[in-house]
Amino acid sequence: MINANQNILFTATILALCVISFVHVFLFPLYDINAKHTTVKRYADFEQRICKGNIKRRVVFKHRRCPQQGIVTVEQGGRLGNQMWAYASVWAIGRRTGLETYVPQCIRAELDKVFDVLSVPSFEEIGHCELNRFVRSVDSWNYTNQSIILKKYTMELEIVLSWVQDIIQEFSFRRALLVRSQKLLREASKGKSGSVFVGIHVRRTDYIGYLQRKLHINAVGMGFYRKAMGYFLNKYKNVTFIVVSDDPGWCQAHFKSYDNVYIASEKNKAADDLAILASCNHTIFDYGTFGTWGAILAGGETVCYNLTHHISTKIVQILPNWHLMK
Repeated sequence: MINANQNILFTATILALCVISFVHVFLFPLYDINAKHTTVKRYADFEQRICKGNIKRRVVFKHRRCPQQGIVTVEQGGRLGNQMWAYASVWAIGRRTGLETYVPQCIRAELDKVFDVLSVPSFEEIGHCELNRFVRSVDSWNYTNQSIILKKYTMELEIVLSWVQDIIQEFSFRRALLVRSQKLLREASKGKSGSVFVGIHVRRTDYIGYLQRKLHINAVGMGFYRKAMGYFLNKYKNVTFIVVSDDPGWCQAHFKSYDNVYIASEKNKAADDLAILASCNHTIFDYGTFGTWGAILAGGETVCYNLTHHISTKIVQILPNWHLMK
């Protein structure tokens, strides 16, 4: 009888622990971002964690107002294209939900080098405030006192692109970048008026290994670019193609026979290449978030490589001026 009671008590204890764990993990998520033993209690702690200590601490005045409701923010991840999607996702979800928006300093500092006046502030203003309970996506959000902390590499395509013209205005380039890109276009057109500029982004280097490792396919060859260029040559007059790439040597070797192709300088930084793509009328690109943003900011027609499950295949379903091609 004693053994039976002990067994019942043991079983009941196990069931109770399971229920508590379920409630704690699924209904009330932990504050701990990295599942370590220490918990994140303030936005400054959260920011320090995801920015990997790569930020400057500033004195925060205690009288600054803390958010009265939840906020929308995002973890840092990736390079310029990914960070633009992270910022844009926060910006758009804030619009959709009415929650205040903030991004970590490490994201805002990188974007400030490229864009002029961004509307989403960093955590400097609320670093001392307590971190609210949060969910990881807008679909899981259900009340205003709950924050939304998006995972790194988040891309809320449908929400962002429902305000596509507004996000283009949000990402307004710094004047120096615009001046350099316009100068390059004038050089490429050789002073001819009425040129139609088509930006071509060729992504290679590290992405070749990713394609082989994850998708078991090889990098796009010249066949795609020739076909896409033909589309624009058949549709527009006086077309000049502007090529930017992380592998300009490959581009020099493969585009050298074209009189109407201008290959941007090998010394360009990512910000310059993005400003050049955005300054063009139309876009050709193969894959990657960088080329995606170049096409969105250009605002004209886009021909992109038909890569299964890539974000471009989803954007084609949203934006009528985007076309897939192989």
